[in-house]
Amino acid sequence: MHTRDKRLTRALGYLLRKPVKALKAIHRDRFQTRYWQELVCGTYDMPDGLPVTDILDLLGGLDETVQPYAFLEASATVTDIALLKALARRCAHGCSYLEVGRWRGESLMNVAAVARSCVSVSLSAQQMRQAGFSDSMIAQDGFFLRNGATGRSTDHITCIDADTQTFDFSTLGRRFDLIFIDGDHHSEAVARDTRSLLPLLRDENSVMVWHDYAQSPEKPRWAVLAGILQGMPAAEHRHLYHVSNTLCALYTRTPLHAATQRFAVTPRTEFSVRIQARKLHAAPPRGETS
Repeated sequence: MHTRDKRLTRALGYLLRKPVKALKAIHRDRFQTRYWQELVCGTYDMPDGLPVTDILDLLGGLDETVQPYAFLEASATVTDIALLKALARRCAHGCSYLEVGRWRGESLMNVAAVARSCVSVSLSAQQMRQAGFSDSMIAQDGFFLRNGATGRSTDHITCIDADTQTFDFSTLGRRFDLIFIDGDHHSEAVARDTRSLLPLLRDENSVMVWHDYAQSPEKPRWAVLAGILQGMPAAEHRHLYHVSNTLCALYTRTPLHAATQRFAVTPRTEFSVRIQARKLHAAPPRGETS
């Protein structure tokens, strides 16, 4: 059965089983941006989204090389990955990193270059297929763990195939200095991941980062913000920030200077970008042999 037909069949089945809930969801999705924006404004009094902290104030400077990077659909931005790498680098004892949502593995391989240990939790191929992912999308999973990182050891990277919505993170038996949430971006899923992962932060200096908090570096993505706020205890909301020039939200107990931001933003930072590229000799997709 074609992927589109599978999705239609599942949607119709859900509509027949739970018509009221399904119709509410359809209405909510139809007016999604307005729905979540009104929820955030009315419930949490954040009409402008999270306060914005300047990336240079946070990091004290930025000089990172982002490699590998594909410049393809659904990738984190260059500044998103540079942020993660810089946060991992500043852990004096060597960063222990947890990432939810692997995709091609760009952020994972970049952080792994400076971290002591990395754990990635992402859907298995079977789970992705059941969720309606195309074969070409499934083939991208962990691409840069197989390609484009010649000479880099991956011995300190542990990849776990699991659905974070049901996975018992306590089975990992460890805590982390840096946690990156980039899985299911629906509000309920973001809230559940947030609640599950918050107890896994190592100490007061540990940091949690959410990708796609913003739809652009200047505009919040209201559904993701709602999920973050719903998943975080209310007392911790004051420790949440949007990192300037990125799509990322940040949780840190370290006090940061921050201010509200409204579109359009006057640049405060100038970046220098150098681009180099090389051909890849791609390894076969997961589960296939050459």
